[in-house]
Amino acid sequence: MNTKLMGDLIALRYKLMWAKTRTRNGKIAIFLTGYLLLVLIVSLLAAGGFGAAMVAVRAGKAELVIRIVLTSLFAQALLATVMMGFGINAIFADVELRRYPVSASERRLVRHLIGIIDPFWLLTLSLELGVVVGLYVLGAASFWSGLIAVLMLMISNYLLARIIEMLIDRLMQRRSGSTFLMIGVMCFSLSGLVIPPVLKRFPALEPALVQVLGFTPPFGAAAAMTQSGFAAIFGFGVELCWVLGLMATLVALENRPPQRQTVATTAMSFDSPYDRVAAALGFEHAPLVGWWLRFYGRNGRFKAMLLVSVPLLAFLTFNIGGRKNGVGIFAAALGTFPVVTFLATARFMVNQFGYLGGGYRRCFLLPVAPATVLRTGSYASMLLSVCLIPVAVIAWLAFAPVPFDARQIVMLLCSAFTGLFLFHALGLWATLYGPRKGNYNQSLGNDLSLMGNLIVIGGVLTCLFGASTLPKLLPGAVDPANWWMWLAAPIAGVVFYSASLRAASGLLRGKREQLMAIVEGKA
Repeated sequence: MNTKLMGDLIALRYKLMWAKTRTRNGKIAIFLTGYLLLVLIVSLLAAGGFGAAMVAVRAGKAELVIRIVLTSLFAQALLATVMMGFGINAIFADVELRRYPVSASERRLVRHLIGIIDPFWLLTLSLELGVVVGLYVLGAASFWSGLIAVLMLMISNYLLARIIEMLIDRLMQRRSGSTFLMIGVMCFSLSGLVIPPVLKRFPALEPALVQVLGFTPPFGAAAAMTQSGFAAIFGFGVELCWVLGLMATLVALENRPPQRQTVATTAMSFDSPYDRVAAALGFEHAPLVGWWLRFYGRNGRFKAMLLVSVPLLAFLTFNIGGRKNGVGIFAAALGTFPVVTFLATARFMVNQFGYLGGGYRRCFLLPVAPATVLRTGSYASMLLSVCLIPVAVIAWLAFAPVPFDARQIVMLLCSAFTGLFLFHALGLWATLYGPRKGNYNQSLGNDLSLMGNLIVIGGVLTCLFGASTLPKLLPGAVDPANWWMWLAAPIAGVVFYSASLRAASGLLRGKREQLMAIVEGKA
């Protein structure tokens, strides 16, 4: 085994990693990793801190405490590695390592050593070793048993992260892979808010859930660290089975090359459903509107957000309106309905040209004014967003636990259309003054500029905050008897959007070179 060359490759990995941390994505990854650690520490302190943990250990509940701690570290490691690629995406692929004089087994060993010797995994291991030392000092666990259990836990954690990362890569090679991935991420993100109420409503599920979790690596490690006899052997057995099973799965995935699911074609068609829809709606520049609709429709992230926008709206509405704070379901819906009109298209709405790259130059070769491209892009975004408004209204009529009132429907429509025009107007200004080069095929992550983030994130937070505060500040504003007051809001939104569209169209020519340099990555 060529240990010197393997050591040189690992050293090169650290040099490249240090260079990556100085980039924007590297700084974001470090920030989010530190944020996850901070959340874990704050959660621990909120639950009573280290003093409560020591009391629980001395009271004979050491296994319960270790289960919670190890499960939290295990889940955080998966989240940080799979979602952000921290400690999992090796610099050297197998094809690149073939250039070095190492054998196939050595290449596989180097790839996994490069991943597992990452500083993130060393940080996770140090935290878990701190748990072992703490239990040993309190006399609640054996040091050597705890050390072996923690090492096996970290190996299984790394192997599972690697398998998930490979499965995501295979999924992204499919035509609708990014859509399903985005839906899965949204479901996972909301699970933390959904599971506690479900367990509270159905308490019989908790023992069954704990019994199932008993066969997971963190629970097995907790049993191996704190128990003795058959219980400790069972814990080690659970960990060993996971390690062997994950290793076999990983080897099988690595030995199975990815298969291409679609056949490339050079055929061109200018009579797609997007073009027919744009022509049927009577747009003056229907081909450009159809081109923008195709631009949206072929993006996996947009399609995923399009599917989850209304369910997310329903979740936010019932979550805000269901609290005992006097808000009410209808008042919450007035604040959340505008969100559905820009959430799916937000990424492109505030950065229309940022995902065109070098193709942005072609916009100035068309037989129309450059401002026409800006206007048709905004029209396409609004067209796709407005389709969700009737879906949201139907969902309200079908599931809202309130009697039918036509005045409420009018108020909800006014709120939705106001958000539609308001945020698309702000998106025009962000396109001109807050552009950023983005990756069209990126399914996860945030590649918007500061101004784009302020509009999107600030818009969502403003709507949610307004839903919670409006009934308290102006109770009459949410009274269906005053429904006529809401008619002025969409009119003001239309005026603001029209003025913004004219102003942005006039300013586009003067910002041509600056926009071109940014979207092409030259500025």
